[in-house]
Amino acid sequence: MVTRFLLIIFVTLLIVTRFVTISLAKSLSDVITTLYSGNGIPVTKVFEKERDTGGIDVVTTVQVPLDSISEIQGLNSVLNTEKGEFPVSSTSGGFTFQYDSELEVFTRTTDSLGPIFAERAPTLGKGKLNFGFSYTYIHFSTLEGRDLDNLESIVLLDEKQKDKNLLQLDFDVDVKTNLFSFYGTYGITDRWDVSMLVPVMQIQLDVDSTAKILNRTRKKGITGKTLGYSLDSGETMSDEVSGASTGLGDIFLRSKYNLVTSKWIDFSTALDLKLPTGDDDELLGTGRTSVKPFIILSKNINHFTPHFNLGYEFNSGTEGHDRIVYTGGTDYAFSMENNHFSVAVDIIGRHKTERSDIGNDIVDFSTGFKWSPRMGMLVFFNIQTPLNDDGLRADWIPTIGYELNF
Repeated sequence: MVTRFLLIIFVTLLIVTRFVTISLAKSLSDVITTLYSGNGIPVTKVFEKERDTGGIDVVTTVQVPLDSISEIQGLNSVLNTEKGEFPVSSTSGGFTFQYDSELEVFTRTTDSLGPIFAERAPTLGKGKLNFGFSYTYIHFSTLEGRDLDNLESIVLLDEKQKDKNLLQLDFDVDVKTNLFSFYGTYGITDRWDVSMLVPVMQIQLDVDSTAKILNRTRKKGITGKTLGYSLDSGETMSDEVSGASTGLGDIFLRSKYNLVTSKWIDFSTALDLKLPTGDDDELLGTGRTSVKPFIILSKNINHFTPHFNLGYEFNSGTEGHDRIVYTGGTDYAFSMENNHFSVAVDIIGRHKTERSDIGNDIVDFSTGFKWSPRMGMLVFFNIQTPLNDDGLRADWIPTIGYELNF
């Protein structure tokens, strides 16, 4: 009865979130380039030109397209290639079981409640179900180590005078993501699990910009006009744009099979498939299919369970970069009366096999805890912080979640 109820909620959520995407979302992928009416920075250059027949004409030109500015190119590139990326928590659940045919009961195979953003080798158990929900908040703050609220670009307007007529552009970029993840795992056999994760995302993008010309040249021409560079609005020009979208992200599927359970090591293989179900124009999805085979090593040693995941992510499309992904760490289990706890610590990394301008190596530190007040139920809290400056990053990423096991 409970399972049927949860499945009804799950299907209803899919329908509702898809409707919200269609009815409310604006196009976010090109929002930044719509600054200054989308026609570029209106810098006016006034100069004089002699006519073939004699006399002088005063000529004005408007220049500096926004998409020619390196900072905008970099930010747009990372938003449009890494859009829809989100941290995926462990889907195997905090409780693992094996059916004891002699006693005709399920017995727990691990004492620990498991890691939060890594997988361990033991599987859920034949016929067992695990449902979970998590909320993650991501407020991006830096791009390649540069603060998003203080991005500055200097554009050379006159090739002949490299110390004069410089266009300075200041940008204050605010990108926030609210991620709601709904996931479930089913044990087909004692060694084989299948999982599904459905993300619902809300993204807010706000950009403020100010432009001004440094070291302007001002001189009078033959006609008496002031020649040189200027902004139509005066000494400075400002603009702001914003947009938001809400909807379904890229659905994530996983299959895990436990190959070895021994005194020394537990070993499993797994395959992840990420489907391009999120709207990539709204930054809700990557717009590409990803396939990631990986291996899982772990072993419970007293109260500690060290674990290591290593895989290779194949990404489709011209914007996709294949990556080596890895996670290593441990979790520690302890109990207080009827309450069970686990503390998890991990290093999470992604390395692009082909170098690009942004985000070649992403390395994060992850730490959190799980609390189970009774068998079959747990809550967890986790924080991820960056260990390097590559890519589009947040200072910290909090996640809270809840799981039920049947």
